[in-house]
Amino acid sequence: MFYYGSIGMTLGTFLFWWAILLVFQRATVRYPKNSWKKDLGITFAQSILVIVLFPVLALFAEYVQNR
Repeated sequence: MFYYGSIGMTLGTFLFWWAILLVFQRATVRYPKNSWKKDLGITFAQSILVIVLFPVLALFAEYVQNR
């Protein structure tokens, strides 16, 4: 029922993606330079989208494969 197995696994996956996305967000050269607060907010939202969309994509791929 729960895609990631447990709340702990979901939290770990979220923190992993948040860290990866934050590193990529801060490492890119851009103009104008965003503040840390804005980058944390952006990557927080991106991490939530990743956590939500991966199970949806997995279900879609399973549906297409079993079609």
